[in-house]
Amino acid sequence: MSNADQYPTTTKGETKQPGKGELASVHRQLATAGGVPIWRSLDEAADTAHFRDFVEREFTAGATEFSRAMAQGGDTRRDFLKLIGASVALAGAATIPGCRRPDHTIMPYSANAPEDVIPGKPLYFATSFARPDGGAEGLLVETHEGRPTKIEGNPLHPANHGRVSTWAMASILSLYDPDRLMVPVYKNPAKGRVNATWDDFRAWAGSHFAKYDAAQGEGLAFIADKTSSPTFAAMKAKVLARWPKAAWVAWSPAQSSAPIEGSRLAFGSPMREVLNISKQNTRVILSLDRDFVTREAGEVANARGFAASRDLASTKDDMSRLYMVESGFSLTGGQADHRLRLAPSRVSAFAVELAKFLLPMLAQPGAQAVTSVLASFAGDTSDIDRNFLEACAKDLADAANRGKTLIVAGDSLPAPVHALVCALNAALGNIGASVAYYPMGEDEAADSRARLAGLAAKLKSHAVNTVVCVGANPVYDAPGDLGFAALYKSCPTTLCLSVDSTETAAASTWSLNAASYLESWGDTLALDGTLAPVQPMIAPIYEPAMSPIEFLALLASTDSTARIDGYEIVRDQWRTRLGEAGFDKAWRRALHDGVLPGSAPTPLNPTINFASIAEGLASLSIAAAPSTQALDVVFRVGNPGDGRWANIPWLQELPEAATRTVWDNPILMAPATAEAMGLLPTGYSHKDPDGAYTKTNYPEAVQADVTIDGRTVRGAVWLLPGMAENTAICVLGYGRDDCGKVGDRVGFNFYPLVGSGFGVNAARGTITPQPDAGAYMIVSTQNNWAITGRDSLVRVVDLPAWKAFGDEIDSRVDGMYGTKADLNFAERLGELSHTPANISIYNNPYNKGPENAQPGSAYSKDQQWAMTIDQQTCTGCGACTIACQSENNIPVVGKKEVAKGREMTWIRVDRYFAGTDFNDPSAMHHQPVACVHCENAPCETVCPVNATVHGPEGINYMVYNRCIGTRYCANNCPYKVRRYNFFEYGWHKFNGDYYFKGAIEAIAPDRGGITGSGKHNKVNPNLIPPRLRQKLDDITKMQQNPDVSVRSRGVMEKCSYCIQRINAARYETRLKGLDKVPDGFFQTACQQACPSGSITFGDMLDAQSQVARTRAHARSYLLLGYVNTRPRTSHMLRVMNPNPALCDADRKHRWEHPFHHGPAGGHDEKGHAVRTPGRDREKGRPISLRVLPGVHA
Repeated sequence: MSNADQYPTTTKGETKQPGKGELASVHRQLATAGGVPIWRSLDEAADTAHFRDFVEREFTAGATEFSRAMAQGGDTRRDFLKLIGASVALAGAATIPGCRRPDHTIMPYSANAPEDVIPGKPLYFATSFARPDGGAEGLLVETHEGRPTKIEGNPLHPANHGRVSTWAMASILSLYDPDRLMVPVYKNPAKGRVNATWDDFRAWAGSHFAKYDAAQGEGLAFIADKTSSPTFAAMKAKVLARWPKAAWVAWSPAQSSAPIEGSRLAFGSPMREVLNISKQNTRVILSLDRDFVTREAGEVANARGFAASRDLASTKDDMSRLYMVESGFSLTGGQADHRLRLAPSRVSAFAVELAKFLLPMLAQPGAQAVTSVLASFAGDTSDIDRNFLEACAKDLADAANRGKTLIVAGDSLPAPVHALVCALNAALGNIGASVAYYPMGEDEAADSRARLAGLAAKLKSHAVNTVVCVGANPVYDAPGDLGFAALYKSCPTTLCLSVDSTETAAASTWSLNAASYLESWGDTLALDGTLAPVQPMIAPIYEPAMSPIEFLALLASTDSTARIDGYEIVRDQWRTRLGEAGFDKAWRRALHDGVLPGSAPTPLNPTINFASIAEGLASLSIAAAPSTQALDVVFRVGNPGDGRWANIPWLQELPEAATRTVWDNPILMAPATAEAMGLLPTGYSHKDPDGAYTKTNYPEAVQADVTIDGRTVRGAVWLLPGMAENTAICVLGYGRDDCGKVGDRVGFNFYPLVGSGFGVNAARGTITPQPDAGAYMIVSTQNNWAITGRDSLVRVVDLPAWKAFGDEIDSRVDGMYGTKADLNFAERLGELSHTPANISIYNNPYNKGPENAQPGSAYSKDQQWAMTIDQQTCTGCGACTIACQSENNIPVVGKKEVAKGREMTWIRVDRYFAGTDFNDPSAMHHQPVACVHCENAPCETVCPVNATVHGPEGINYMVYNRCIGTRYCANNCPYKVRRYNFFEYGWHKFNGDYYFKGAIEAIAPDRGGITGSGKHNKVNPNLIPPRLRQKLDDITKMQQNPDVSVRSRGVMEKCSYCIQRINAARYETRLKGLDKVPDGFFQTACQQACPSGSITFGDMLDAQSQVARTRAHARSYLLLGYVNTRPRTSHMLRVMNPNPALCDADRKHRWEHPFHHGPAGGHDEKGHAVRTPGRDREKGRPISLRVLPGVHA
């Protein structure tokens, strides 16, 4: 057989086209957005042949492989056969079908149900959620027959106005965690750890704590989570009234004391800062290493306000401008119009230089003391972009912006810098406008690490012999220099009250099961001081269990047999606050609404103490720029927070916003720094070039030791474009040892690197490669489900171009085909400006467009559902992903399965970097993508059993019981949004046990299990025959939405536009006598959760509906619209607001000519995201119109 490439010639006389090997060496030009190249990952930007093989396979690399072991060849195939053979021999499982449907058991519903409980109809109750980083969120909890199933935002609560954070949504899994503490456990000196009862504890506690009464609590210590609850504070006061000499540590492991101490310097007392970003009062924002749209107490309100300040309803609207100076690449940095990367230690230098330039321009009375101290700073500032600094300062000081600006500082910066920022905000007139201050409570203002260090000293000197932990986990998250775990274990008596299994509970004399906030009474204070109740959605599942409030009330009482009622405790505290008059009515209203209206105090108008700020600045030491021998190491929290949610699988499998990594917390570094230190990951390279299509390799990171002050932790290094040079980010909250089967030993624990002196502030450290430790597999979703070979996916323009051309409609007639098309601004930026108008050969009656629908036609009889996603306001936080997962019973699959491209999430958030500099991308863009419900759906035409069909309301249905798992639909979907159940992810316990586990693991090799930790399973449990595996726990099933089917193995699934919510709304409106569902009557899960309000859903035939208006907007375009799939989900392009003083001539030129720019900036093939004609032919695209050598971006 000939070795020549087999390809039919389409044009006689053409030069022979290059073959596959030659094409592999041709570097494809990247797609562009706004004339700037964009890329999902460094691998895509490098465009190696091996990476092309990875993304161009029919399915994601590894998606059809049973295990990584098999993919690597060798003797591992024999190992796999051993494993299966052992399973079959031990269980007689030879007849188990591969796509077995689960068995079902029908259970009767109790006849004694409360009359307001209607089977099949959810009830909603209001409550609130105390955030671990301060403040609270108001919640609505959906319940079915008495069990909570989903958490949503409370529209009446001022903190979130119906939106909700990922942490609050995912917290419901803590309630149904099968690994949570279920009963009290006592460490018996003779028998070891034995199960006990709360009565046993009461009897023991009565005599034990009475011993401390005489000494007024000397020798007794408490470590409690920081909380905003007024009732908790009252119970603490009662405990300290009984034992006034007891030590009390208000503990928050990931909190920085720098903002607190900075406000103390600026105002004389600690103040809580609350941002008030809005379109009216915020025109210019400068963020100094602070990611204010996520991972902080006010993230939901901040994201909502920031999105409002950027919203563009028309070309006449203005928008805010964001400057960002940061060490990593955060979500806030991704929203920036101008971004400067600096090491954390150098951000302080930037703040000082900015104040030196800005304060004299503002002529602030009393600021002379500060300006004189600032003049004394004369270090090297060559690494600071002076043009950036001066342009930003002039923008802030502009008279038109006075009182409408904002400067914020991040936790990594020292207290004097925070105080300086307070002074600048005061001088700019921002206090009381874009930022407000409220007084802090005692525990809120406490320095956690300083107090814990004091307790550690007492434990070391044996001055404390009983430690009580209330919700805290210091054995895991205490600063490494304290050696607290060993001190805690050496203490004679220790107690731990916790909902979840923790390292502290495992080390305690008594570990006591606590009631979740969804099982107990309490209250919270939001950042602005709004009071809200916490009420139980369900009785404690593992009864009896106590809430922290009840537990402290028990300890405060001298009668250990006293009846403790959390309901009465909270009511008594509220009665004290509100008074007797009208209390019952106010209490019932608060429980109904989930908030006490008008309870927020008036913000303070504090006076700036410039002398104190000057004194603080005089003690500030600004370090020189870091180097590869002495790096800046900064600490951040990840998806599991400070570690308390490490056993929540939704958060473990939610990709981190910038890196898109899951199930891990690698050490993050800039590409250039990692290259200089020999820490580059191995990527997708194949040692065997002939095995590119038959063997799967996953990205592997180099392991390295991070050392700070003599303390060392080993981790894996991963690249993050846009990071500052010689900087490392260590993400806290991973590396747990005793949290459960989900989070145990997932990732690395970097808390030992945290010092009691500097906390989570940046510190100098070293990183040493450890090549002998072996490679470490990192799983990132950034290349999974990539839409390759397509252009203009993300569309970005600058504000001047939008204002100049946004209202124009380009009406064009194709000279060759005679077709007509009217293109809006966004469509002119894409392929439709270069292709004939789409004409379908056949129009399904349900698919007829609004322009040709006839009265009485099938199309016009029903409502036609559609969605719009606004990339202008989307921050990429992932709240939509978690909300969809919670609503639609979407399972997690684990690290090893995600590595093979088998993640099941219905909505993904694609992340793109922009620019040609790998180390310093010019921007980061996020684009949520789910099933777009094409009117001309490619998936529908290839399904051999009609499992995916089109409905009369424009929804692309997925009929699960028809699906036979051919996956033709996924292969034919250009958007890559379909998910396949390779195993019964939703029917078996994640990382659960199985029969004959010992015998199987003795034969099979250790592969680290499904999470990579290897603690609970050494093999992937999915490889075990289904009937041998542990079924889903009953407690886990309680969380599932009864309105959504749980899919089984061999079934394809995807976004359904929340069809169950559409049906429920339709039934309810018909009962009200309405023909159609009114606009806004319901929301999809993703729309409801989105903090920035970026998702719109409704009837596109209703001209007054919000979705009809957004689809008709000039910024709206259809993703891959030129393919003529006619998606019902449209996207809206992003507009940036650059400062003209910081724009080069080429960027300004694009303001006047936004439609014809590619990487080369010209209107020719080099100025486009060009497809190589030869490669098109090699890929089988001979009919892709040779008259179109490229397309616009």
